[in-house]
Amino acid sequence: HTTFAMRTARCEPHTFAQRATCVSRRTTLKHSRASSWSAARASAASENQDDAVSSALRRRRETLAAVTDAQEIALLLDATPSRVKEALINDERRLELTEIVLDLGRQAFARFPDGERVLTEDVITYEDLERMMERIGDVGHDNRAGINGTLHRISAIKNRYGKTIGATCRVGRAIAGSAQLIRDVLDSSMAYQHSILLLGRPGVGKTTAIREMSRILADEGKKRVVIVDTSNEIGGDGDIPHVGVGQARRMQVPIASEQHLVLIEAVENHTPQTIVVDEIGTERETAAARTISERGVQLIGTAHGHTLENVLKNPALCDLIGGVVSVTLGDDEARRRGIQKSILERAGPPTFSVCVEMLDIDTWRVHTDVAGSVDALLAGQSPITELRTLNADGTITKIAEYNSRRTSISSSIEGVSSSMFLAYDPNASRPDNTRGGTQQSSSALAAQEVATASARRAPSTVSTSFEAVSSRDTASEEDDCAINSVRVFPFKISRDALERVMDELDLNEKVCLVDLLEDASVVIAPKSQVKTSTWLRSAARARGMPIYAVRTDNSAQLVRALQAMLGITGASDGISPSKSSTTSFDDANAADAMDEVRMAIEQLVIPHHEPVELLPRAASIIVLQQALVDTYMLKHAIVGEGGERRLRIDCEYITARNKEQSDSAAASV
Repeated sequence: HTTFAMRTARCEPHTFAQRATCVSRRTTLKHSRASSWSAARASAASENQDDAVSSALRRRRETLAAVTDAQEIALLLDATPSRVKEALINDERRLELTEIVLDLGRQAFARFPDGERVLTEDVITYEDLERMMERIGDVGHDNRAGINGTLHRISAIKNRYGKTIGATCRVGRAIAGSAQLIRDVLDSSMAYQHSILLLGRPGVGKTTAIREMSRILADEGKKRVVIVDTSNEIGGDGDIPHVGVGQARRMQVPIASEQHLVLIEAVENHTPQTIVVDEIGTERETAAARTISERGVQLIGTAHGHTLENVLKNPALCDLIGGVVSVTLGDDEARRRGIQKSILERAGPPTFSVCVEMLDIDTWRVHTDVAGSVDALLAGQSPITELRTLNADGTITKIAEYNSRRTSISSSIEGVSSSMFLAYDPNASRPDNTRGGTQQSSSALAAQEVATASARRAPSTVSTSFEAVSSRDTASEEDDCAINSVRVFPFKISRDALERVMDELDLNEKVCLVDLLEDASVVIAPKSQVKTSTWLRSAARARGMPIYAVRTDNSAQLVRALQAMLGITGASDGISPSKSSTTSFDDANAADAMDEVRMAIEQLVIPHHEPVELLPRAASIIVLQQALVDTYMLKHAIVGEGGERRLRIDCEYITARNKEQSDSAAASV
């Protein structure tokens, strides 16, 4: 038939009617072929998708059955009406049970991972519900109750007169290994006090995850963990917490609306190192969480919201991730950036430094730098995240995600476990900061610079993989920098002053000035600008790029910064000052060293819990720096030898024993 149609379509028409008929025939045949191929491709894609869904569903059912305690399921069934118990007691899938729903005047049904099942032919009556609530016991102000010794939760539905007309019986499970996807974050949080926020839809496993985190931190990390349990969902019902929380202590909340008061009470009365709280949902609880974080206590919590962007748009919760504030720029600054005067920026450091979006029970998206992610979202950019998936064999697949100005490159280097890296795309369009260009906030500039960070931050074993990308980027600029020179980006520093100092010190072959931050390896900027330019600090932190802050752009300050960059701090300045200026120059160095300590502690160590190594200094100045660090009660140590001796400030607070050690170290200096 197809052959006949093709022969007919190739006819030689003579009249207009015959020509029109012939064209119509050819068009119909072409469309029928395209439709057949489209239908075949759609059918194949649908079959593949169905296979993937069924495989994931089967794996989830097997997981639930493996981790469920049959005795705890039996205790839940004993509390339900007898008809419901008889329907489930012999069901082979009872260990996969997730919920039992009982509504007055309707049939009872059970929910499983693969669907629902009707349990009774008769409808639920008042007597069924009243008998079940009597077996359970007291119901709290939040209409929730539990079964002693288990993690099950029974939530009642009441009418306007307080009579129970429905109930949802939710199965609770303590799953060992449910926090395996962020085990590396937990291990690092034991040393650096990273606070972790979990987001996700109801039923995805947020409470199960923080329960396992509590056990890991208390039993394996040997930390003082206090759980603020609003409805006894984390530690179970009863006065003795469930074994799933390990050695963590549990504080019950009598009234759900007073959870913020119990949070403050836990910090003031029980000296915890970590506080675990479920369902942060009000402004008072958000304020209490910020207060706890500012007191140096680690927080592990959950909040309402599917993604980080949902929390950012929630006025009651946005303070958990730094908050949003409207900033009015000056005329000159707005003209320089080419943007409007009113912009949105992050108000302050986030309460939680790590955020996890729980997409599914075995698929999580991790924001390892919440501050950078919030800056990117406010700028309309995609944040840098990591998608983690728990495989059936117990291994974890990590995929770095970034969808703006990024290209994936395959790694062919031996010994590298990752199969994909994210590198800067040199062919992407440059940001236009001119008056007629695209409007960008300071957060937008930060997001664009964060997009170029991973290539520079790669370990030495993969440096050759990024050399090609870096060389393409460098070649596109067509600069005159030497291969081994230090690329310096002067931010609001006079280039003429820098070039004069470079000429006098004969550093033109070792130092090269660049016009774009993405092409630099070092930044030099005034201290006042470093404090106020959030985007600059975020971009430099993401790229692992040091910022050399100077008080002014005079020759003495610039000489000191350039010597520190090149590691020649013990050499002379190269510029011969007069005798009258020698004393003032030493005083300026001491004042500069003290400002460096204050900036490092107040902007990095305390808010971000990051250790910092200061610039190499003379022994007399290091003693002054140690005395200033002691006033903050932080641990510190001297590292390096000879002209490279410098002070390292840790993010842990000092104890009496450490104080004696630091005093002895200062005496040796």
